[in-house]
Amino acid sequence: MRKALQGLVLILLLLTGLVAVLLYRAGAPLERDAPRDLPWTLPDYRAAQTSWRVDEYGRIRAQVEHFFLEGISPAMVAWFYQQLPIASVRYRGQTLPLYHIFHPSEHGRLRVLQAAPGGEAGMAPGAVIQREEWFGPYDSRGAARLLEFSDAGMLAIPEFAGIAIGSVRHSYRAENGGTRYRVDAVIGSDLPLLGPLLNWYLRNRVFHPAMLEQWQRHQVEEVASLQFFLPELYAQRGQGTTYQLRE
Repeated sequence: MRKALQGLVLILLLLTGLVAVLLYRAGAPLERDAPRDLPWTLPDYRAAQTSWRVDEYGRIRAQVEHFFLEGISPAMVAWFYQQLPIASVRYRGQTLPLYHIFHPSEHGRLRVLQAAPGGEAGMAPGAVIQREEWFGPYDSRGAARLLEFSDAGMLAIPEFAGIAIGSVRHSYRAENGGTRYRVDAVIGSDLPLLGPLLNWYLRNRVFHPAMLEQWQRHQVEEVASLQFFLPELYAQRGQGTTYQLRE
């Protein structure tokens, strides 16, 4: 009985520490880069199909059906993501991280924290990727391990303090000379004891309804932007990791 009580106290202390760290990390503001002046207008995100719900474990399950990517193949999308944390773009006399043209105003930094064990550069199976971005007024930072990465899509597992806190699956499918692109995300954990507390925190302090709306808006806008520059950059593949974008 005493050992069981000691174990429960230890778990509660760990949970308290985890929540304290989460609160600290969530409260630390990001350094926001200035918006980029890019030669295109993003479509109205409200015309895309988005939804979310809370499942039996208290986790959020969110879906986004992106706008059809005409003239863009799944292989092009996969190539773009592989390049995203390691490439740059020259535009109007400036050299910008590729990540900065993926959204004109809400992308900060994208880094490879752990390289793929197979030696592939950038995004690849097994790599850990860290991001800093924002969705309207809401800052967002985190790291995720890529369990799957191919021309059919990718599966990213967000991690915090060694704990998986969900999954994000990107699926690409060729159709009529373009690509159908869907994202299915699970935010939260099904772990006993820890899971319900963590899920409550995530639902109420991080991915609350107002944040979810902005997050899904951001997703729609960034993927929709691919139509404006990806074919041009893809035509330059194999020529290094700095690409030229025409004005």
